Amino acid sequence: MTNDTTLLQLTYISRICANVSEQQIALIHQQAERNNARLQITGLLLMTDRYFMQLLEGDSAIVKSKFAKIAQDSRHQEVRLVSERLVQQRQFPDWHMGLKRMLDQDEHQDLAAVINLYGQQQQFSTQHADAISLLFRSI
Repeated sequence: MTNDTTLLQLTYISRICANVSEQQIALIHQQAERNNARLQITGLLLMTDRYFMQLLEGDSAIVKSKFAKIAQDSRHQEVRLVSERLVQQRQFPDWHMGLKRMLDQDEHQDLAAVINLYGQQQQFSTQHADAISLLFRSI
């Protein structure tokens, strides 16, 4: 098991490639759950009709390697790192790949609007990263 003092929490946002289908997203989710369990990565993937926003947490080298693979994945466009933080404990210890879709759901309208707004950002300040961290805590 990963020593809690070495946990990295990494958040990124990317634009969903236009030709990615719901079936492909379901397959990505299944594969990520399986692979992340094996790698001891936990986290949550939020998605709107345009963007993925994901928080990954686990061993620093493993999380950075996973992010590098995501950045090269053609299903993601304009991949941008929001934050990297060392944390004492996991925010999502039971989710190897939680998935929350916010497509046209009234209850998630504000959250989807925030993700879509951040999706247009090219760079992220510490304040942006803190706000996004609060967003993930609210879920």
